[in-house]
Amino acid sequence: MQINGECRVSRTAEETTPSPEDETGPARFDRIFGALRDRICLLAYPPGTVLSEVALAREFGISRTPIRRVFHKLEFMGLVQIRNGVGTIVTDIDLKTLKETYDLRKRLAELMGELSPVEITPDHLARIDDLIAETRALAPIRGDYDALARIINRLQGLLSDLTGNGPLREIIELLYYRVARIWFTFLPQLGWDDAIENQINELREIRTAMANNDIRSVGQYRSIDLQRMLTSLSRVLSEP
Repeated sequence: MQINGECRVSRTAEETTPSPEDETGPARFDRIFGALRDRICLLAYPPGTVLSEVALAREFGISRTPIRRVFHKLEFMGLVQIRNGVGTIVTDIDLKTLKETYDLRKRLAELMGELSPVEITPDHLARIDDLIAETRALAPIRGDYDALARIINRLQGLLSDLTGNGPLREIIELLYYRVARIWFTFLPQLGWDDAIENQINELREIRTAMANNDIRSVGQYRSIDLQRMLTSLSRVLSEP
């Protein structure tokens, strides 16, 4: 089963304009890659979208060669497919492997505290406090699922920074962005109040574990929330 998402978000203020002249090559690559990855993840580029090298090179003020490199990394993540004579196409979302991917993500989350755990800093705590405050402030703005999705993306960024083992971090990020579109596609069907409440609860649980410098519990809370997400998705998919 596949899902063709709808275009739900446009470029956000969080995305930067073309890079300054003194921006290094790697930094520029990471910025452009992150921008395109997030557009795909947040369904600004829904499945089936053909990405234009020319248009993106013009937008970011660079040649087409760096854009091709970004496309190849996106293809490695399973977010696009490069077809000769056709172009670079945003992939469909395959639900057949959804449960298997979530099951693997749950186990990987539990490994956060076992493999090269990092020390939690005041900056980490400040970042999750910001996420909690922003989610609470979002509650009365009913139906802004795009803003909620961006908060969820930033939580994943924080959890990635708390994953000290490099290979583990790469796998967790790859799997997150590969299936995040599925969650964001169905998020509106789960109900605004429940979505906000569940997100605040997860953030608070993770924040408590972080305050105790307990990376193991951070991973366990993340694993539990991934199971909740999978259960919610399964319920929605089973409805006629």
